[in-house]
Amino acid sequence: MHIPVYGLEANLLDKESGISLTTSTIYNGSPRHTHNHFEFFIVTNGLALHMINDSVQPIEKGDFFFIRPADVHCYDFYHSENFSIRNLGFSQQIYQNVNLFLNRSARLKEMSQGEFPPKVHLEGDNFEKVMELLSEISRMKGKAHPRHIRYHAQCVIALFLEDYFFHYETDEASDYGPGWLDALLENMQKPENFQEGYKKMCLLAPCSPNHLCRTMKKLYGKTPTQYINEQRLNYSVYLLTQTDLDILDICDTCGFSNLSHFYHLFKKQFGKSPVRFRKTAGPVQ
Repeated sequence: MHIPVYGLEANLLDKESGISLTTSTIYNGSPRHTHNHFEFFIVTNGLALHMINDSVQPIEKGDFFFIRPADVHCYDFYHSENFSIRNLGFSQQIYQNVNLFLNRSARLKEMSQGEFPPKVHLEGDNFEKVMELLSEISRMKGKAHPRHIRYHAQCVIALFLEDYFFHYETDEASDYGPGWLDALLENMQKPENFQEGYKKMCLLAPCSPNHLCRTMKKLYGKTPTQYINEQRLNYSVYLLTQTDLDILDICDTCGFSNLSHFYHLFKKQFGKSPVRFRKTAGPVQ
């Protein structure tokens, strides 16, 4: 199997202010990479697959991420050619300054060490607020002193963390479902778990299979098996576009025991067969 070696993303941070503000699309995004800085990015339009730390997750408009230096990620096609993101990069020194200001070292350490980068979904006023704050920084570039830009960016970063990533009501359920279910679904994004399928999900769940099925159907409108197949199909896209594995091996690696079933689900989800998808996605880099 050929898995592309990822590289360190070019340092786009301004040397004086310690920040960068960029817009990327599905066509000009960076290949699989890691960083030497932190960043926030928000999906401003469309859908894509986010290849993150050897897992794959669909992302859509309003998804807001806090990316750490050690995270390895890139984006790939997913039903949407109008995909775009807005990205705010900032130096590790700025991160330390914000940490001191907020005095939330334990929470930030937890966020920095998790297997997946922290993510929230924003809509309405919250989405517009983030876009406006990023635009404010953009308008300052080339006009204000770098020290002023850095100070303003630190305030914006602190606001992002405080408003969207710190949760003070820890006993309450999240916006999307019970805490145990959110944790379980994140666990089932890992290849070693979705490869084993429903049996593994039931083993990890802190409740009976019947309760799991009822809760998922009520909150997400899908069964555990449907969710697992989504993760498998997303991972198959990663393998099709980023490796030279043959289709049968991809089917097996993703946890499908039947090749025709894999073809059927893939074509239903992506509108073309795995072979056709690989050809239109281009050769492995």
